[in-house]
Amino acid sequence: MVRKGVILCGGQGTRFLPATKALPKEMLPVVDTPVLQYIVDEMIDSGVTDICIVISPGKEEIIRYFSPKGKLEKTLRKKGDERGLAALQRINRGARFIFAVQKTPRGMADALLKAREFIGDEPFVLSTGDDLVRADKPVSAQLISAFDSGCDAVIGGQTVSADKIRLYGSARLGCNMFGDPRAFECKGIVEKPGTPEEAPSLFAALGRYVLSPRIFDWIAQIKPDKKGELQVTDALRLMCENCSVCAYEFEGYRYDMGSKAGAVQATISYALRHPETRAETAAFIRSLEL
Repeated sequence: MVRKGVILCGGQGTRFLPATKALPKEMLPVVDTPVLQYIVDEMIDSGVTDICIVISPGKEEIIRYFSPKGKLEKTLRKKGDERGLAALQRINRGARFIFAVQKTPRGMADALLKAREFIGDEPFVLSTGDDLVRADKPVSAQLISAFDSGCDAVIGGQTVSADKIRLYGSARLGCNMFGDPRAFECKGIVEKPGTPEEAPSLFAALGRYVLSPRIFDWIAQIKPDKKGELQVTDALRLMCENCSVCAYEFEGYRYDMGSKAGAVQATISYALRHPETRAETAAFIRSLEL
């Protein structure tokens, strides 16, 4: 049973300046909801009850957002604003939140180490804070199902085009696992291959994992990269050589919220599905001269 989740919210979001001068990129809205809230909802809908969010200095707004808002709730209740009250109460939905700080940007694995005490000896979902996935079945739940079938780690991803694989970790795939056509044995992983020819496959790791606490044994053995950072990919490469690791091609549409294009695409997509914005957004798109 996977009950814990870790969300990594490092980085300065420089591609979204000047907006991120005042607001963390993970808190930028998609229609009326911050990106990070969608990722939290995905975890909660997948059965996760305890969430650790790892932030960098200057992102204290994330802590404030997920902290109790007793005074505001009291004000809304007094005003009879049931709609606003419901929106406020859905933020945490009964999950327990803790926060950790990565003071210096030293890579994903270093950020994950900040959550080591929180994780303890339990398996956990790991997510980056800028990968949004819209799916009928929450992507974390898909990966948890594969993990529960019997392995030490699940790498969530999808097949991408040859010209895009250089942006991601590329998995070396083996045979199908668990009788699931979407689950493959992961025999290795190459981080951001320079050319399509250097990529072992077009399966790209896309910011979702389910990991056993054994990942920390392998993090302890890796060395910093050329930038002086510790990467989860390097630890996963060691796990592939010594443990059972699954590469799972999840169902759903993934938006890269670290890019301007991805953020715009997500906003349009969610606006077309939101009952209050669907009709006007569709009409506006039809009116554009493209």
